[in-house]
Amino acid sequence: MVINKEKQGWYLRWPLGETPHRTILSHIHGETDFLPRNSCVFHPTAALTAAALSMSAGDEKLLRDNLTELDYHDILTVAYAHTERDKIGMCLASRVRDDTLQIAVVLRGTEGDEWYSNFDLGYTAEHSGFAKAADFAELKLGDYVFTHAIGLQPSFFVTGYSRGGAVANILAKRLCDRYGLERVCAYTFASPNTTISRRTNRYTCIFNLERQEDFFTRVPPAGWGYTKYGKTISLSDIGDMTAGYRALTGEDYIGFTRQSAVNNFLCALQTLAPNVHAYYERRRQIGSRRLSLYEFMRVVAAMLSDHMDADAADIFLSAMVSEYADLMSFLSSGADLTEIIGSGAAIPKCSVADSHSPAAYMASLAVLLPQ
Repeated sequence: MVINKEKQGWYLRWPLGETPHRTILSHIHGETDFLPRNSCVFHPTAALTAAALSMSAGDEKLLRDNLTELDYHDILTVAYAHTERDKIGMCLASRVRDDTLQIAVVLRGTEGDEWYSNFDLGYTAEHSGFAKAADFAELKLGDYVFTHAIGLQPSFFVTGYSRGGAVANILAKRLCDRYGLERVCAYTFASPNTTISRRTNRYTCIFNLERQEDFFTRVPPAGWGYTKYGKTISLSDIGDMTAGYRALTGEDYIGFTRQSAVNNFLCALQTLAPNVHAYYERRRQIGSRRLSLYEFMRVVAAMLSDHMDADAADIFLSAMVSEYADLMSFLSSGADLTEIIGSGAAIPKCSVADSHSPAAYMASLAVLLPQ
């Protein structure tokens, strides 16, 4: 299918929070196409389109509808039904532009046991959990290119939100290395840090949009040497987004409005573990147990992936009066503690969750890129 070059706008649906059936219809304006000719120049329409795709990735039907609206076809979803720790849900689709097969690669955010992978940093140049998921995504993308790009040169529109953003960041870097920057256009949202490489700035076709009040975007911490490939665009200090959040959700924003809360959290984190080795090996007393920060984060992963048992709940509550108390106070800010322990497979309503939510990013994008 050849794209319709006469189309001058696209109607895409955005999800609101953890309830994918609550959506908002947005008209994204564009003169001819939503992707730029020069992928190394920030393009507002591409950013908004990528945001809609990445944040709708948690709802397979919604994502397929958005891709269809953008004239993509041969839509393929991978690893959506069953989650495994080192894999990732992803969606591939394609369309023809001149002699190029333009492939959309949308990486989904965290589901189920993938939470354990999020906390597995490893000791290599890239975050181990995200890099393993990128290995999986790269393999599936390679199969798609082999079967669909017959007689055509492939190019790639890569995007993801949260864990999906981190995997998109690494995958886009690898595609740049293989195909060149001119064939890759990547926008990530709310991505954690992914690498300790010192050669990140050369990937100028990768744009990472983040809110500094969202602690997910600042871990693993820069104090441990972590950063992201490409350019980072801050959505903080661009104006008040709380009114936009209220207009979108009908609820008051309870997330962080200043970076100081996250800065204090990172200081507490690095006091407990000043480097990656200490993250895995330095143990501190929590109730009757001695746990490293990594071992404690696996308890958090158990809670978020619906594997919370009595032992995990005891560790979580004991941490409130341990050397982990400052971390716990930050992570549970704005939440009911019983709701946190019993939430199961989702981040409960709290300041951390609101700061990281799709609605907060949508409201911030509306301030940065008004339509």
